[in-house]
Amino acid sequence: EAAQFNAQALLAGRLADANSREQAQRLADQPLAAEQARLLAGRQPEPPVSLTRDVASRATRPGSPLWALIEFDDATDEAARAGLEAGLQAAGLLDAWVTPDGSVLDAQTFDALLSPRAPCRSNLGRVLRATSNAAIDAARIEALLAGIACGEDDEGSAEAWFSMRGDYRLGPLAGRWVKPQAEFIGATAREAARLKRLAELAALRAEIEAVLRQLAEERRSLVAAQAAVAEEIARAPGDDALRAAYATYAARKASHDQAQDALAVAAAAFEAARQKLQRAQRELEADASDLKLPADEDALYALGLALQAYRLAIQALLQAQREWLRADHEHAGQQAREASAVQDLASREAECQAKGYAERAARASRDVLRETLGATVEALKAKLSTLVHAVADGETALRTARKTESDSGRKQAVSQQQLADKELRLSERAEARRAAAAQLQGFAETGLLAVALPELEQPATWLVDATLNLARRVEQLLAQVDAEEADWERIRNQVSKDYTELGSALTAQGEQAAMTQSDYGFVVEVRYQNRAERPDTLSLILASEIEQRRGILTAREREVMENHLQAEVAVHLQTLLRAAESQVERINRELHKHPTTTGVRFRLSWEPQPEGTAEAVQGFDSMRKTLINRSIDAWSAEDRQQVGAFLQARTASERTQDRGGTLAEHLAAALDYRRWHRFRVQRQQDGLWKKLSGPASSGERALSLTVPLFAAASSHYESCESPQAPRLVLLDEAFAGIDDEARSHCMALIREFDLDFVMTSEREWGCYATLPGVSICQLLRQEGMDAVFVSRWLWDGRARQALADPARRYPPPVALE
Repeated sequence: EAAQFNAQALLAGRLADANSREQAQRLADQPLAAEQARLLAGRQPEPPVSLTRDVASRATRPGSPLWALIEFDDATDEAARAGLEAGLQAAGLLDAWVTPDGSVLDAQTFDALLSPRAPCRSNLGRVLRATSNAAIDAARIEALLAGIACGEDDEGSAEAWFSMRGDYRLGPLAGRWVKPQAEFIGATAREAARLKRLAELAALRAEIEAVLRQLAEERRSLVAAQAAVAEEIARAPGDDALRAAYATYAARKASHDQAQDALAVAAAAFEAARQKLQRAQRELEADASDLKLPADEDALYALGLALQAYRLAIQALLQAQREWLRADHEHAGQQAREASAVQDLASREAECQAKGYAERAARASRDVLRETLGATVEALKAKLSTLVHAVADGETALRTARKTESDSGRKQAVSQQQLADKELRLSERAEARRAAAAQLQGFAETGLLAVALPELEQPATWLVDATLNLARRVEQLLAQVDAEEADWERIRNQVSKDYTELGSALTAQGEQAAMTQSDYGFVVEVRYQNRAERPDTLSLILASEIEQRRGILTAREREVMENHLQAEVAVHLQTLLRAAESQVERINRELHKHPTTTGVRFRLSWEPQPEGTAEAVQGFDSMRKTLINRSIDAWSAEDRQQVGAFLQARTASERTQDRGGTLAEHLAAALDYRRWHRFRVQRQQDGLWKKLSGPASSGERALSLTVPLFAAASSHYESCESPQAPRLVLLDEAFAGIDDEARSHCMALIREFDLDFVMTSEREWGCYATLPGVSICQLLRQEGMDAVFVSRWLWDGRARQALADPARRYPPPVALE
């Protein structure tokens, strides 16, 4: 089928090309046939019409062109006639208009008027004369010819001069032209030119007829070839066996490729391990040589055991040293404490000796007093002291009892008043609690509490404890809600606005809402299916219906995926993804051809950008490889299930983003493979591909932004069907900060990408050998002058040339002699 399509497309293109060429030949034959008919009717040829003359302006104007009024003198040979006529035709005098009376034409008449001038010594009158049947007076014609100089050399005194060689001069304008023979001056020359042109036209038309016959034969062969293609495709065998063989081949090739990949990975790992072992052995030998140690494993192991034993001995020695130091320090302390104790003992013994002396003196004094006074005085003193203490204790107890009695009376009065106050406050608070519980119950019955806190479970019976627990729970859950007066006023205004929007939305759906105001706030009810429902209840009902319909829609999507998307759309996506990767490779090949002066290259990286968990990322990568690298005919049931699940997940993701739209729009957005990927620009430096965010010069940074943009613009214009459509890019202050050689590379990229650019720059002219042509406008201005001078230039790939200004209204001034 692909071969048939290509063959039919090729034959159709050739047939269309043949038809186009036939049409072109017939169009080319039409002016030739018209000219041949005019010449066969006896009409003689006329000089070509000047681009500055209005063709219809001479139809009703009196006069005649110069070539129709003159003829050559019989003595003039053919070469001179051809040279003079060529000069007159090139200068514009041959077809100049001559009026009978010499009147000046209106300024709006676009024509060349020939008028008499001062006679010249050697003029055209010596080789030209007026025809016998001229429509203008012969004397006037001779006066015109006498005013135009004619000779071998230009003396420079006449306004106009012609030679028989084809040279001419009109004021400061001079030139030359040649012709093989005269065609327009004289009836004989015109008749000969007519016959010659008729022969040329006959030959041209015969060539066209031959080409038309050849094209007709080519068309007949193409039609026959088309019939042969149709007959051949009708006899073609089926492709079931080929498909089965290809599926088997693809599966075995995939297994072979996987085995090859695994073998390559294992070989690479083995080689890396072997190289790592060699490096380790070399490092071991070098270290052993540096450290004066053996490189043998057994010797190193024995050395390690010896070092371990040495380490243990060192540790034991260090521990013994630490214990000796600690014991030595403790011994020094004990010696210091022993010296201090000896000193303390000596001082205590001296103190004890002194106190023994004092005790013996006191005992001696006591013994003397006892012997003098006796025991009666001691008894009286003791009794008196006891009575004094008893009296003081009684007075203290009496004062304490009286104070306690007074305090108890005051406390009794205060307690009785406090009891009365607390009983009154208890009754007030009990009443307030009953009112608050009733208000909370009324508020809950409106449904507003359930809307604000749907997770809160309301009590079955509104008893004191249950109501109090509910109020405390509500206070905890709503602790973060602002409850100032300004917040309350803002919420009231917002409720009114939301109710207005709700009414508008319900009215558009044929439903209505009603709002009532109570002591607890605004209560809204919506009429839905002839029932009044609260917004929260209605939301649950609608959510249930949406979930039910979503299940139906999901089943329908699954059916669409299985019947259409996994076959037709997958093939189309496979074609688009392969074309995109080919386009990226082509752009990178062009970018690789044009590095910077420092050797930096750029490339585009078209990377997948999956969404979700690591499992989703891995599944997307596997699905993408299946979609790109494997033909749909060789897909397994697992591959089809994987692709279908991915496409269905993309569709569900688009729908959950809540952007509205139909299922077709969701599918279009989900199947847009461009949204599965992202472009990144990388630069190559020191043989490695790096991000653009790394260190780089200002010129490289400018190139890193400019070059990928050219590639992106070229890729965008590839979607245009017509190859002749403009591919325009606008560059303001182009290539700022980029050196000249890099600018030349950028210009080459513009040409490689076939872009049409319009750019402005403070110094860039675009004259590089990499560009075949550029049109340039250089703008200049001077301070104090409200004008801008425009000079036009053209770069043809080799040199820059100045151009005339096509918009100039007046010719440049001519200096008068």
